[in-house]
Amino acid sequence: MKKSDKINKIIQEEIQKMGIEVDKHAADQIKARLDRMASDGDITQAEEAKIRGTLDKVLAHEFDNRDYAIFLGSFVPNPNSLLYTDRNQWDMGIPFYEININGKDSTGDEMWAIIRDGRLKTVMLRKSLQRRSAGKERFDDGGLGVETPIFDFDAYLQKIEQERQKKEIERLRQQQAQTKKQEELKKLKQIQGVWWKVDDEKKVVHQKNKPENFVKFEDIIDYPNWDDDTKEDLIGRMN
Repeated sequence: MKKSDKINKIIQEEIQKMGIEVDKHAADQIKARLDRMASDGDITQAEEAKIRGTLDKVLAHEFDNRDYAIFLGSFVPNPNSLLYTDRNQWDMGIPFYEININGKDSTGDEMWAIIRDGRLKTVMLRKSLQRRSAGKERFDDGGLGVETPIFDFDAYLQKIEQERQKKEIERLRQQQAQTKKQEELKKLKQIQGVWWKVDDEKKVVHQKNKPENFVKFEDIIDYPNWDDDTKEDLIGRMN
């Protein structure tokens, strides 16, 4: 292996390791946030279980390099929660939660996961009113700037599985067709410029294009027009 190839391999391994660590760090932070919200009464056990269950499925899934926004679940804001807010008049007074992290706020009554380059980047609060805009460009009516918004992850997984099964069925069909074709080719032998076919069902070897011209299996050994090597080859093609 060249020195440059070795260095490149090390770099790629470190990048992959970093990606795994970033994924784990983001997941740990999100799950810790869910734990706090559940213990503080910000969300119900059922809401927490739904969000966590979908998040676990997201983390277990192998994504491609497209950008995804995935709806994890919604909740009904608790008026007694310290996160509760209903001061945004643009949202017609609809209540949300507002979480401030490092001077930035995440506001909403839904949780969404953002996947970029095949990895979980963050989970954020979003408003149910913004759901219609999830697939738009960033800052366009609350758009997230992703290629693929997913509103029902279970349905998405089911569709992928159906597509996988469809491809597998087609692969098996092609494989069977190829096997059948190979088996059919094994039954053909050119003898003195003429193609003959071994017919196991009828127990004969007949000319491919003239089935009426045939030799029974039991008569092959004594058939005068074929040499011993040809007879041995034909017998080897029988089932």
